[in-house]
Amino acid sequence: MKITRNIQRYIDDEKSLEDRFFAVVLMVGVAIVWISMVVTFIEKLSPAANIGPIISAVMLLAVFFVAYGRKKMDIARFMLCYILNCFVIPVSFFSCGGIDSGMPLYMIAGLFLVVPVLKGAKRIVCIIISFLVHTVCIYVSYYFMPGSGIDGEPAWSMVTQLSPQARIIDMISSVILIGLYIVITTMLIMDAYRKERESTEELLMKLDELSSTDELTGLYNRRELFRFLEDVAVKDDERYYLCMLDIDHFKILNDKYGHFFGDIVLKQLAAIMKEEVKDENNEIAARYGGEEFLIILKADRQEEAYRRIDRIRDSFTRVVWEKDPDLLTSFSAGIVRCSRFGSTSEAISHADKLLYTSKENGRNRISL
Repeated sequence: MKITRNIQRYIDDEKSLEDRFFAVVLMVGVAIVWISMVVTFIEKLSPAANIGPIISAVMLLAVFFVAYGRKKMDIARFMLCYILNCFVIPVSFFSCGGIDSGMPLYMIAGLFLVVPVLKGAKRIVCIIISFLVHTVCIYVSYYFMPGSGIDGEPAWSMVTQLSPQARIIDMISSVILIGLYIVITTMLIMDAYRKERESTEELLMKLDELSSTDELTGLYNRRELFRFLEDVAVKDDERYYLCMLDIDHFKILNDKYGHFFGDIVLKQLAAIMKEEVKDENNEIAARYGGEEFLIILKADRQEEAYRRIDRIRDSFTRVVWEKDPDLLTSFSAGIVRCSRFGSTSEAISHADKLLYTSKENGRNRISL
């Protein structure tokens, strides 16, 4: 289990999907070389039979150095695909029993690995060359193996014939290794697809949120406000009231305490508004522009609408500011019933007039 976790962590450390595939394929290549060495050792073959696996091991070590030592991943991918398909797999094919072993499975895996590791024309050329090399290997193993000569006499053989015991070991190890390779690559593909889908969905949600909300306050923006007014408030329900409010002396606050503090004031008022105005009740609070806000809420009577806005006003005046505990913040507002007006612009215009009536009458008040 510890080895499995270490391998998984090693693969997950790679940034791109191509690099993860590269890491998996490199591990499979190393496993093929080790299997070839084990088979030749079990069969007690001549020292010459071990030359191929040793050269293969050196080549894979060179690929590892280029990829992780020199950080030239593109070159390493190119090297790995050709080394595996044109040398490691063919050498292992001839030294481990040819078509009478599990090596044809590696040929299939070798062709498959090119697709996620290389791109474009490099991928197509490598697949064609690898396919031709594998075809030649199968042809040679069939016509140049014991019993293929005249009258059944052994012809010149390029294929090492394995004992029944070694053949079983080779077949089992091939099935297990290629099965793990297919499972791991499939998991990588599905994991990449899942992450890409989640990332896309998250991005779409953020874009939708950005398109409908104000970045500073988190309230809805004008676009979403007008959509709501046109679709719901003005047309469908006589209980909807529109309130326009404006923070009193906001320019003085910015000039005296700085714009950063002004942003804090805006966000604090927005937080208070969110407590009173509920999306689940099909109500909306929006930043109209600067220090102006619009609230669309439901109320059975005008007095109820007034009380709800007044609760917001009262909470805003009670805020104790760290920058100046004696500072009193307030807003002026105007409230109208949406159903009294034939259009959104008329309702907003009338609420705006009532807002300025509140300012002319001393501010920190609500006009109906």
